Amino acid sequence: MKRLIPLLTAAFLLLLAGCKGAPETEPGFSIACTTYPVYLLANSIAGDTDGVEVTLVINQQVSCLHDYSLTVSDMKVLEGADVVVINGAGLEDFLSDALDGRSVIDCGKDIALLSEDEDDHDRETEHHHHHEEGDPHIWMDPARYAQMARNLADGLSEADPEHGALYLTRGEACARELESFYTEMSEYAAPLQGAELITFHDGFGYFSEAFGMEIAAAIEEEEGAEVSAKALKETISIVQEHQLPAVFTEVNGSTNAARTIQQECSVEVYTLSMIMSGHTGDTISAYKAAIRQNLETITEAYQ
Repeated sequence: MKRLIPLLTAAFLLLLAGCKGAPETEPGFSIACTTYPVYLLANSIAGDTDGVEVTLVINQQVSCLHDYSLTVSDMKVLEGADVVVINGAGLEDFLSDALDGRSVIDCGKDIALLSEDEDDHDRETEHHHHHEEGDPHIWMDPARYAQMARNLADGLSEADPEHGALYLTRGEACARELESFYTEMSEYAAPLQGAELITFHDGFGYFSEAFGMEIAAAIEEEEGAEVSAKALKETISIVQEHQLPAVFTEVNGSTNAARTIQQECSVEVYTLSMIMSGHTGDTISAYKAAIRQNLETITEAYQ
């Protein structure tokens, strides 16, 4: 009996250890992506790689990042990352302190930017946010987004050489898929060539340029602030002068000014997406769906 007790004790301890389950393991390489568009690229290139974790930092429904403040959970994601992937072109200026000393991959590196003076040509703009580098909303052009994919693959291959060849192969495949998509969507959007848009977000410059359209006016309503009477009057004049059938709000933005113009001009209000946030997917398929939906919405508005 004395010999049996130690044996039973040992068996009991082994059973308890089994109930605790296997210890959690840290990912071998952690990638933190500041925004949804670069998160979609990173997931497409590295998302299912063994030992690699891809995380979205700003995981909230936002229209723009001009006045965004990092949360405690955002900081934890940044602090736990081996590398931080940014859009670049000045979009993450508000993150400069948080990124100081961290390994960063700039997806916007060497991509030609629209200057904000060029972006504002022949349009009335209120609450426009200026960036030293130029317009940072580069992902809204599928051709530039393809360049971002290649930049990201190059950066990941240097930061995580163990999977470097895989990143480069997937990055090139991702870029080519986006270029093919751009060709397809350009053909679809051919009837929209020269169409004038009034948008309620200042970030549709690349999108309109990519598909041969023009921004006639861009108004961005600040949180808790109304668009001025002057800006509304000028925009109403443009709608009436050019006989525009619709105005376009942004999916996470305010609709107050647009509804005022709708009442004054008897036009329709449609919604476009800046793809700044969303939970519609984790790869570039979600991006492609959003761009396609934008073009379908404008086609419906102008047919």
